[in-house]
Amino acid sequence: MIWSLPVVGGPAAIAIAVALAACTAAAVFLLGGIRCGARRILVAVALAAVAVAAAVFGLTVWPKPFPDVVPWFVYAGTGVAVFVALCAVLAWLPLRVLGPRRPWWANLALTLIVAPAVLLGYLCVNLEYQQYPTVGSFKRTPVAVTMTLEQFQQSDQAPTLDGREVGALVTVPAPPMRDAIAYVPPAYWHGATLPVMVLLGGSPGYPMGWFTDGQADETADAYQVEHGGVSPIVVGVDGTGSTTGNPACVDGPQLQMQTYLAEDIPALLKDTFRVNPDQHSWTIGGLSYGGTCSLQVVANAPDAYGTFLDFSGEPEPSVGNHDKTVNELFGGDEEAFRAVNPASVLTRAVGTGRYADIAGRFVSGERDPMATKALPHLNFLARQAGMSTEYSTLPGAHSYQVWRAALRDNFAFAAKRGGLQ
Repeated sequence: MIWSLPVVGGPAAIAIAVALAACTAAAVFLLGGIRCGARRILVAVALAAVAVAAAVFGLTVWPKPFPDVVPWFVYAGTGVAVFVALCAVLAWLPLRVLGPRRPWWANLALTLIVAPAVLLGYLCVNLEYQQYPTVGSFKRTPVAVTMTLEQFQQSDQAPTLDGREVGALVTVPAPPMRDAIAYVPPAYWHGATLPVMVLLGGSPGYPMGWFTDGQADETADAYQVEHGGVSPIVVGVDGTGSTTGNPACVDGPQLQMQTYLAEDIPALLKDTFRVNPDQHSWTIGGLSYGGTCSLQVVANAPDAYGTFLDFSGEPEPSVGNHDKTVNELFGGDEEAFRAVNPASVLTRAVGTGRYADIAGRFVSGERDPMATKALPHLNFLARQAGMSTEYSTLPGAHSYQVWRAALRDNFAFAAKRGGLQ
């Protein structure tokens, strides 16, 4: 079945590489070949190389917004896609210095190649981050009904799909950050009072990402089907302020992110939904930056959530490197950084009993060198500080292959911590 065909993994990578090579060969041929189109080809190669070099410099040297390493094949695939697109642009330019022009039909054919080349370039990115594991995942079967907050407030019965009760995906305004997205299970309409699970994405990321790429709605739906419509209310929350933002989850000079997640979001959710008011029944979790942030919020505000899920988190809050983080967010004050850094906070808390009621899970991909180094150490510190935590690994790297499975594996744990059976 075509919908079950994988678009990640070794065979998919080979197929994508072959298809990109075919697009490149077709672009060179339609541009006039090595003889007639040499000048346009060289210009396209040069411009594509500059674009890739700029991306590599920006992501690995300065401003280096993300600490995660971007693998070479992501740059290679997107570079080829950029090359094909540049070939199409240069083909239409009537500049004599670029050499003889090609027939209009050749230029049109070259233009039509751009779309598949760009798609293949994206699939190279998807090979690493695995937002879409199969062909069918590009068009998933809905397991919840999308609603505005007004529609939700006016509804008096659980939504249905294909004759069965399902949950709702509710858009919740959450100023000053981007709208939150809440999965509300069917039991809510039958009077159940439910715990909350707050999920944070990475950077780059967006609140809906846990439902689109992370399939949190499918995980929650599978749980509620087996538990009479009951599930935690799962809320995708903005932890960055923008798609590519990275406030390091602190109360910094621009965003008060720690306060927002520890105080403002719980208050908003209590005002919006009928939830268990005991926040020790609540969970905060996330992937990559979101995993780091989840531990950070709990370490600094243990009354805000009773459980955390740190999937592929970093060793400490970071906007690229330690010195840059301290200088930009703490005015160069190392002590101010240590006052909120989870590792430092947990070390100071040993023997205080401050975290006696906190439980958590650390999960990393087996091929994620940053997380496999950082999380066992943080798990040790959390245990030393009195938390009940575990560390485990899953097949995969720093990708949704790990994060989807980690959420599925730990959903029942979080639900039980929330008082559900």
